Amino acid sequence: MKKLQITRSSPDQDNLVELYKKERSPKLKERYQALYLMIELQNCTKVAELIKKSRNTVQAWVKLFNEGGLEAIMPSSPPGRPSRLSDEQKEELKLDVMTHPRELGYDFSNWEGKFVAKHVYIKFGVSFSVRAAQKLLHALGFSLQRPRYKFPKADPEKQEEFAREFKKNWILLDQTT
Repeated sequence: MKKLQITRSSPDQDNLVELYKKERSPKLKERYQALYLMIELQNCTKVAELIKKSRNTVQAWVKLFNEGGLEAIMPSSPPGRPSRLSDEQKEELKLDVMTHPRELGYDFSNWEGKFVAKHVYIKFGVSFSVRAAQKLLHALGFSLQRPRYKFPKADPEKQEEFAREFKKNWILLDQTT
């Protein structure tokens, strides 16, 4: 049986080290490391033991690299269920959320997860849990914000005076105990 080895000359070991240092994806870093070690050790079993992967995995990465280069070892898209809303629907929802709810005929003033879930169901016929709607809002670039109440009859000077007096009393109380 023929021994598996790296047949490509580009990138060399130094370039693989540079790619490893610059890469943020842990999966791709691991693959760069495996290729580097394969060039160095030329033994799939030893490399697999060092990086704690199966020999078959290392062999698959080496074969992919030999056939297609660095592009071939790039990890595929992340696993998971595809979104239930299309990109166009997400953009439409983003525009709706930037609009005041009362302008859309709702009787509430702030967008929250449960209201977004309700709006998505009414508009697109897709049901979301409250938490999924909150995650969708976050993915669209929104964050939870609450309005701050202002008291129109409040006197800022009296509030500052109260704060000063409170601090004095607190310090005096702290010193007596």
